[in-house]
Amino acid sequence: MLAESLAAADADLAWQPAERAAWEDLFRQAGRSSLEQAWAYGEAVAREHGQDIERQVISAGGEPLALLQAYRKPYWLIGVTRILRGPVWLIDPLEDPRGADVCRAIARRYGSGRFDFLSWLPELPDDPRSEALMESLRLHRVVTGYASIWLDLRQSPEALLAGLHGKWRNALRKAEREGLSIARDRKERQRQAALLLYDTFRRKKRFVGPSGDFIAAIAAADPEALLSLSARRDDKLVAGVILLRHGASATYLASWTSDAGRAGQAHNLLLWRGIEKLREDGLQWLDLGGLNTESQRGLARFKLGLGGKVFTLTGSYL
Repeated sequence: MLAESLAAADADLAWQPAERAAWEDLFRQAGRSSLEQAWAYGEAVAREHGQDIERQVISAGGEPLALLQAYRKPYWLIGVTRILRGPVWLIDPLEDPRGADVCRAIARRYGSGRFDFLSWLPELPDDPRSEALMESLRLHRVVTGYASIWLDLRQSPEALLAGLHGKWRNALRKAEREGLSIARDRKERQRQAALLLYDTFRRKKRFVGPSGDFIAAIAAADPEALLSLSARRDDKLVAGVILLRHGASATYLASWTSDAGRAGQAHNLLLWRGIEKLREDGLQWLDLGGLNTESQRGLARFKLGLGGKVFTLTGSYL
C-alpha cells in the first residue's frame, strides 16, 4: 500500500532540474527560506566538502509547490543523500494536501532503494501532523526539533524597536553612547580580516560554527549574499557580525567580539545596523541562526531579546 501511494504521488508531480535564475526567482517568492537550501550555500558545500548537489523544482499541474536542494555523496555501493531544512515550500505543507505528496515523492526518490540512505531535516513544524507524515514514510526521528527565531523585517523601524526586550533596548542605547563606529566591510581585504578574526574567536571559544573558508565560499558563489559589519573603538576593531542574504530572507550566521566590544554592547548595535540595512535592501525576514538554550544560554537570551517569533522544526529523520 505504501509503495502504491508513493507511486501515485510521483505520477501527479513533476520534477524539473533548476536553472539558477528560475530558482532564485522562486526562492524570493517563497518569503521565509532556509540558508541551507540557498543556491550559494549548495555551491559552498560542493566546493568545501566535495558533495554533489541536486536541485529540483517540484510542481503539480504546472504550479511550483516546492524547491529542493539535496546533498549527495556515494560511499562504496551506498548512496547517501542529506536534505537540510528542505524543501523550501511555495505552499503550506500541512494545510495543502499536496504537501504530503511532495514529502512522499522525496522519500521515494532518495530513500526507497536498497542501497539508498536518506538523512532528512524537513522544513516542517514541530507538530503531530508532521511527525505522523514522516513516520508514514517509514522514517524515524533521531534528533529532536531544530529551533530558531524569525524576525519579521516587514515591520516599521518603530515597531521593531518597540518589540525589543527592555534589556536589549537598553544595551542598544548604551552602545550608541559608547562612540562605536559601525562600518560595512565592503572591500575584499576587509571581509578577509573579518573572517580571520571570527575564525580566531571560534577556535578560542571552542564553539561549533561554519568556518571562515566556508562563509567565503558562499560569498564567492553569490557576492551580494554577504553582509559583514565591523565595530571599531578608537580606530581599533572590537567586534563583528556576519549576515547572509538568501531570497527574501537573511540569516544571522556568525559573530566575534573582544572584551572591549563586549563591554560596549557592540553586538547589539552591530545587529541593529544589520537589520536596518536588510530592510533598506528589501529583505523581509531574518532567521537568527538557531536557538540553543542548553549549551549557548547567553547567545540564546541575546537572540530572544530581539522579540522575534520562535519556531521549532519536527526534527531529523533517517
